[in-house]
Amino acid sequence: MQPSTWALVPLKSSERAKSRLAGTLDAEQRQRLFFAMARRVILALRESRNIDAVAVVTSSLEVRAFAESLNALPVVQQEDAGMSPAIEAALRILNGMHPERVLIVAGDLPLVCASAVDEIFTGQVCREHVVVVPDRHRDGTNALLCSPPQAIAPCFGSSSFRRHLAAARAANLATRVAEIERLALDLDCADDLEHLRSRAGAQPWGLSMSSGPAGDTFSGAAPRG
Repeated sequence: MQPSTWALVPLKSSERAKSRLAGTLDAEQRQRLFFAMARRVILALRESRNIDAVAVVTSSLEVRAFAESLNALPVVQQEDAGMSPAIEAALRILNGMHPERVLIVAGDLPLVCASAVDEIFTGQVCREHVVVVPDRHRDGTNALLCSPPQAIAPCFGSSSFRRHLAAARAANLATRVAEIERLALDLDCADDLEHLRSRAGAQPWGLSMSSGPAGDTFSGAAPRG
């Protein structure tokens, strides 16, 4: 039986990731942070009781190998054309596997855990629906659940929370906003990093910047609670 619920994680190349943190972290630190968060996200998705399979869409061969090492299916793009186009292309490929629904999750969520992912699936009453998980500013979208997978077109970026809600409502889909604390923080800028440090210390719940894609970035799997 084919998996019915896929998670899809879009990841840039590690060299290009987190450029807005250049004034706070050097290139090596940003690369380590990129892989630490991506590993945490993928492991949390794999541990979720609601996710059957995980895919990673990327244009980086290094990230492809990293995804395979975590038993995630790599969907490799020829070039980095942006997050939303990459997701649309990956959804077309996953469509051949006939998933019932797809959860798109940002790869830079330092507090993510399996139980937080499972909260997204709480209270579903309709086969065809959209669940939008906003960032802590209620501007961006940190997770988007679509059933069926192409219920709405992904439109990540500035004001994506509002645009995803508008698209779902325009399509007359049952829509729910899920505000989940551990999914609300994404690391885009120095203020986000300071917010993380203020609430969790420099290495929250095993997150470390001490190793790269092949290193032991976690002291155990991402916690469930």
